[in-house]
Amino acid sequence: MFFFFSFSFFSLAHAQSIPGISEPVTLGISPRFPKPDTTVTITAQSFSTDLNRAGFSWISGGKVIKQGTGVMSVSVPSGKAGSLTSISVTVTTIDIGTISQELSWRPADVTLVWKSDGYVPPFYKGKALESYGASFRVTAIPEFFTAGKRLDPKTLVYTWKKNGTIDPNQLGYGKDSFTGSQTSYIRGGDDINVEVSNSDGSIISTKTITISPGIPEIVFYEDSPLYGIQYEKALNGTFNLIAEEVALRAEPFNVSINNSFTGLNLDWSINGDSVPSFKDKNKIILRKTGSVGGQSTVGLSIQHQTKLLQGGTASINIIQ
Repeated sequence: MFFFFSFSFFSLAHAQSIPGISEPVTLGISPRFPKPDTTVTITAQSFSTDLNRAGFSWISGGKVIKQGTGVMSVSVPSGKAGSLTSISVTVTTIDIGTISQELSWRPADVTLVWKSDGYVPPFYKGKALESYGASFRVTAIPEFFTAGKRLDPKTLVYTWKKNGTIDPNQLGYGKDSFTGSQTSYIRGGDDINVEVSNSDGSIISTKTITISPGIPEIVFYEDSPLYGIQYEKALNGTFNLIAEEVALRAEPFNVSINNSFTGLNLDWSINGDSVPSFKDKNKIILRKTGSVGGQSTVGLSIQHQTKLLQGGTASINIIQ
């Protein structure tokens, strides 16, 4: 989409206007807010004269980069972050004379990173994913430069939107982060958008991310009395009980809890029968029963006490 205006939203454009006619030629830029090292298209439009029969001369850096009859647009590199680029055009019309316009921009970009309040075990190299009903925090990292110097993010102005709606409590000067919770169950995720600008509005950049919820996952690990919790090896499917006993630790990935597991109900079962002695504990101790081999199914059900959509089940077969 092209956006047309009689002056640049980054710097004022100047035109030689014919008396009685306001801005006979306007310039539009696409994308509206150029990012560094991309391509920008400048397009001329007029409702006062036929530009198809007009002569064009596009100039950048003091050099003619494109010219000819009816050449109403030109594409140029956006430039490095913070660099000022100016494009001017001289339009020779057949009826209202020669008109000049200029448009300038300074590319900027912004990166969004997010973090949920979900749980992951110690030393886990990844981050917790978003779950239904979980809270999250989005932080903007702007790349705004002037005169080769990066602007302090706390000196910029931020406008945050969630699913297209501005949050009036989380916008303004220096507000480079947004906190919210997962509330969209139909969309399949929440769209978080930010518009960042400097104090005079001469540099602007926008970015949108979608935070999509997932389902909490229960993973079992062996808690060895000699080596500790063996996080390097998740237990899947079956576990051969060689020693007289084993301690299984359950880690509820992505659930909105802290390391104390406060606010989470945990119910263990063996072959479908509840094990009350280990209720609300994230570890169960299993011992061999006699010398005859066999197989038992150990199950675990978890449920968050206040976030009702956060829960799940898992099981593992113990062979002795």
